[in-house]
Amino acid sequence: MPAKAMVCLALAAAASGAATPGFLLGVDYTEWGPNYALLGGGQIATDGAGALYILSLCSIPAPSTMPFCVTKLSPDGKTIVWQNNLGFTAAAMAVDPNGGVYVIPAPPAGATAGQAYPVFVEKLTADGSGVLWQTAIGSMLASPPAYSPSLAVDASGRAFVAGSAGSGGEIIRLNVAGGVDAAFPNVPGALAEIAVDPTGTDVAVVFWVSSSSTYGVARLEPDNITWATLTTPYEPFPFGLAVAANSDVVANGSDRTGAWYVERIDPSGNVVFSTTVPGAYAGFALDAAGNTYIIGQAQTSAFTVKNSIAPCGAGGLGAGWLSAIAPDGSLLQTTYLPGASQSTGSFAGMLAVTANSAVFVFDSADATFAPTQPPLFPEYVFGAPVALYHLSPNADAQILPLACVGNGATFTSGPVALGEIVTLSGNGLGPQQGVQPQATPGSPYPAQAANVEVTFDGVPAPLLWVQDVQINAVVPWSVAGPVTKICVTNNNVPTDCLAYAVAETSPGVFTTDGTHAAAVNQDGTPNSLTNPAPPNSIVTVYATGLGPISPAQADGALVEAPLPVNTLPVQLRSMCTFNWLFGCSFNTYVPGYAGPAPNLVAGASQINFLASDVNSAAPFPGLQLAVEATSGATYSNFFQIYVAGQ
Repeated sequence: MPAKAMVCLALAAAASGAATPGFLLGVDYTEWGPNYALLGGGQIATDGAGALYILSLCSIPAPSTMPFCVTKLSPDGKTIVWQNNLGFTAAAMAVDPNGGVYVIPAPPAGATAGQAYPVFVEKLTADGSGVLWQTAIGSMLASPPAYSPSLAVDASGRAFVAGSAGSGGEIIRLNVAGGVDAAFPNVPGALAEIAVDPTGTDVAVVFWVSSSSTYGVARLEPDNITWATLTTPYEPFPFGLAVAANSDVVANGSDRTGAWYVERIDPSGNVVFSTTVPGAYAGFALDAAGNTYIIGQAQTSAFTVKNSIAPCGAGGLGAGWLSAIAPDGSLLQTTYLPGASQSTGSFAGMLAVTANSAVFVFDSADATFAPTQPPLFPEYVFGAPVALYHLSPNADAQILPLACVGNGATFTSGPVALGEIVTLSGNGLGPQQGVQPQATPGSPYPAQAANVEVTFDGVPAPLLWVQDVQINAVVPWSVAGPVTKICVTNNNVPTDCLAYAVAETSPGVFTTDGTHAAAVNQDGTPNSLTNPAPPNSIVTVYATGLGPISPAQADGALVEAPLPVNTLPVQLRSMCTFNWLFGCSFNTYVPGYAGPAPNLVAGASQINFLASDVNSAAPFPGLQLAVEATSGATYSNFFQIYVAGQ
């Protein structure tokens, strides 16, 4: 595949997802959450009536104790129905459709890997005033990396506990009265997650990791201790696991390369869909219709949106987001949450979904968060303030035409640089069928296509792709800053405008999946898992946002010989190599070539380097670009390539 086609493929990738019409979540209310909801491994869950249950620290306690509380909120979020101080540190909570609440303890403070500790299941009374029953189920192990037992409950009120015991794993099932009625030993590894069929048909699915660090998702059929591993393309390390009403398994987490994914598998082990998720996720759930919901941490990677009800963040900074995916894998909605912040130092959010597809989200709040209801909890005194969102299907929800502007290579939202290829995302930005304008050496990319125009402070920008939810454009070289006003006009109708800071550089490397670069091997073929680069060969990757070039080029022009040069120095550096004595350090490399990419639009850069420069000794092998701007170094996203033998 030619280099130009590789970059064009990377540019258009985010626009390829279909969307099911008629699905739209809107915000019903927002309010402050409890002080410590996002600390200490809390959880949220719902019952059949739509009430919300919160498992969280009761407060910041003395070092010797970590008591957790369960708090029940009314569906409208206006009333604390009850609160129960458990008196111990909880590992997990599950709620049945009738509002039965079940909890299990976490390993004791200071527990080491392999240490056995007693585990019990406790069911609270319906009014939350006490304990209905408590059942001891023996000892389980605190196993690396500190997996706590996992808890699930089916529609009939039977509880399932999965954990490590001896050399493998074990599942204990309790009946509705709290009696142990079945035990399923000999799980081929340490258990980390369990989910059960919500219809109560005795199907349990667990994730396990063996002593050799191989991962698997296995299905437990009714009263059968035979484990059948489901083959999945990601060999996933799931941090979220669920079973749909049709017994499909849905998992999300990170694969062996560090890429985040959502994956659905039918009962026979066939993959229904697999999709990567830009950035990391923080919460995961299914509704009764089998739709998948995830919330994410957008501080590392923003992305294109569908039916966004909020901009991606004040001043272009990242924000918390919510996505809904249909059972067939098509995108229903991806929206930023107003006032939700996943900025550096904040805590991961939580997600729960009701039977009628109402969604509760806990997330860190930024300074723009505006609650619509009076607070139920005391003002926070530690960590990040917690925002509670309640969303539900609403065909009349107000959505933004232009929601976000991000780097065209990474979708990361932030200051824009002159000549940077950027991606604008929203709704109604252009035609339903995408249009890809063309350019020739004598004819630059046009500033208008399919009756769409993008302007920066009134200056038209070259267009590389226009479509309903996504536009790819090039920031004009004449934008002065320090802030630029970005507007879209579609069929002579202006959308909303967004203001973004202007920076000297905003580097990003194009990838095919958010992790692996859209790279070309020395022989001109695409770099891939099945076509890795020989260790001492030259590999080419493509980037944008590396700053000014000399001599200056016309907006949208293709780069031709004699080639201009990047005016700011560019280096490669590897991910940190960890040393117990000196901590993390970076290896830096001077690329063989780092400058404007021949025959591509001015603003696209090409970087050539030796495949052996990839540091295979790092915990996560990979590279990033370092650009020496006048105000200090700026860095691109980390990326990986496939190298033979690594």
